Amino acid sequence: MINIISKTDLETCIHRVKNAGDKERPDDKYNEASVLVLFINDGMKKNSSILMIKRKDNLRKHAGQIAFPGGRKEKEDFNLEETAIRETEEEINIIKDHFSIVGNLPKFFTGTGYVVTPFLGIIKSNSNWRKLLKPNLSEVEQIFFPPIECLLSPDCHLRQKPPTNSSMSMTWTINFDGKNIWGLTARVLVTISAGLGLRELPPCDDI
Repeated sequence: MINIISKTDLETCIHRVKNAGDKERPDDKYNEASVLVLFINDGMKKNSSILMIKRKDNLRKHAGQIAFPGGRKEKEDFNLEETAIRETEEEINIIKDHFSIVGNLPKFFTGTGYVVTPFLGIIKSNSNWRKLLKPNLSEVEQIFFPPIECLLSPDCHLRQKPPTNSSMSMTWTINFDGKNIWGLTARVLVTISAGLGLRELPPCDDI
């Protein structure tokens, strides 16, 4: 198991999983979106964690779900990386000066009508980001930082049927501190785990 994630680790991960996304589907049936997977390295403890959010229970879509900062591409966004940066600032008040984006994973399609590009980034070591961190309470209920050993270890990855209200046929689930991480978020974590050489690539037949 990797204890701390470097830029080189993420670059290798991105290269290994470049063909691990979903088969292409008609673009007119899906809305473009992106998310930002932010790694936080603790040099003193020699470990890494990932910034995650719990969405508000009253949202129209993805209510109450554990997720990464991100959302739908808007007309003013130049590209999907800009979408991920804008959404991260809107949701948790962290601007791009405090992190560096290494690259992106391939596209993933969701049962709720989105085609999502995950971007991988690392919080800068000299940043005062924690002083600025603040959830947008209209969208985000909680911000938390699970250690990577709880999210990327194959021992924590379960393949099972999704909740009854989901259009997915199967899903990955990861449990952290009583929180159930599933759907796209879990699949992105499993894919990152595979890209880091910790497990085999996941199947692409969730929807």
